Amino acid sequence: MATSEKIFRLLAAGSGDTNALLSKPARTILLVTLLALLPFVVPPLQRKLTVKGQNYSEVLPHAGDLVSFSQKSAPTTALETNSGGVVEAAPLKPPSDACNDLLIEDPDHTMDFFNAALARTDAKQTSAITRITHYGDSPITNDGITGTTRQLMQERFGDSGHGFILIDRPWDWYGHQAITFSSGGGWTNGSLMNPHTRDGQFGLGGVAFFANGPGKYARFGPAADGPTGRKFSRMELYYLQQPGGGQFSVTANDKETQLVSTASDLQKSGFVEIRSQDQAANSFSVKTLGGEVRLFGAVLENDDPGVVYDSLGVNGAFAGLLATAMNGDHWTEQLRHRKSDLIIINYGTNESQYATDDQMQRYDRELREVVRRVRTALPQASILIVSPMDRGKRVPGGRIVTLPAIPKIVEMQRRVARETHCAFLNLFAAMGGEGTMARWHEGRKHLVGADLTHPNAEGAETVGTLIYTALLENYNSYRERLQTKNATATATKSAF
Repeated sequence: MATSEKIFRLLAAGSGDTNALLSKPARTILLVTLLALLPFVVPPLQRKLTVKGQNYSEVLPHAGDLVSFSQKSAPTTALETNSGGVVEAAPLKPPSDACNDLLIEDPDHTMDFFNAALARTDAKQTSAITRITHYGDSPITNDGITGTTRQLMQERFGDSGHGFILIDRPWDWYGHQAITFSSGGGWTNGSLMNPHTRDGQFGLGGVAFFANGPGKYARFGPAADGPTGRKFSRMELYYLQQPGGGQFSVTANDKETQLVSTASDLQKSGFVEIRSQDQAANSFSVKTLGGEVRLFGAVLENDDPGVVYDSLGVNGAFAGLLATAMNGDHWTEQLRHRKSDLIIINYGTNESQYATDDQMQRYDRELREVVRRVRTALPQASILIVSPMDRGKRVPGGRIVTLPAIPKIVEMQRRVARETHCAFLNLFAAMGGEGTMARWHEGRKHLVGADLTHPNAEGAETVGTLIYTALLENYNSYRERLQTKNATATATKSAF
């Protein structure tokens, strides 16, 4: 039995009210409390900040509050594996509670496509890779939150590689956990927030990198330590084919090289893959050779059954940019090529700065358009809308309160998710709801930075673990539902 499950049962036994203590609010509060206490009972993890202190606007994180880009130990989780490596399923709930008592609200079972892929991965079917693409804003750009979720998913289901990574760091604090990464030569970049071009072709990750001439490069190597990130056997480059396009090379282990021309009669997405014959640790690189080249990012994977998790945060972004700044046909090309099983849409931090009634109507329309575009590209893929976290502000007297716009945005996103048949994760409520950032900023051990918006290292692990717990809980519920369905079908067949 998992440690946390034992705690839940012990508390329930002592209270005499099992149902109340095993309800979603109680489980969430207990989980967050346990994770908040984790730094006090576990020796602090060593981290090295890799960014420079600068003055940024309110919606940007201060460099000192950012997590590192290095591998970390997995935090304590709410669900753990038993000795056989199988996650213990929660007790079967009555049908009336099956949706209401889960962290992820999914009354239409729209997560089934993702969960079916995860089940194939869980069964270790050949090349059964489950792909998750997580879109969001600045809280995920350094991969502290998403890196935690990725590591926990890979420890549970298998490590199939890293997923999509940008070619260069568009911001000092951009990062990807559990990988050795370097780039240089003077890349120019443009993003959804700061376009270098007006054609809206920013690639899967919403950031494009431009080179005019030779010498720009990026190099990806295995993690130096840690349980994940040690193995990938292929790299696929996402780039733009264009009239008069230049050339670049892709290389595996400094010896196997392919030359690529980006010249084409029309502008369109281009993809090139290079594989290594070595299934152990490999390194891959890309280098411009001449002419005008536009690159987007690299996918690093292996063929083993497991999970890959794309972390696609754009600094300062809001969901509407995917509907207005991103070229629709181009994004469709990119999404269809990636073939993700689950698309996570996780915005609201920057929308909360401007939440008048008119703006809220605009956010509603644009979020619906984002969902429509994803569905057009990937009709079968599961879509999970994830709300923003709590965001604090100081009021006269120094007290910290929740920004009033946050609950409004959460409810708008829940309504859009319900009406567009998407799943919904209320991350604001899961982390504690109103006043969470005030509590996270109190005491000696903070979980949030001075801006009361961006979690620090321990806070990011807490949020990443909540997302993992929600995904795993939804998957276990899916398995229980299938087991019940199969048992009913078997009983009905036997009766005749």
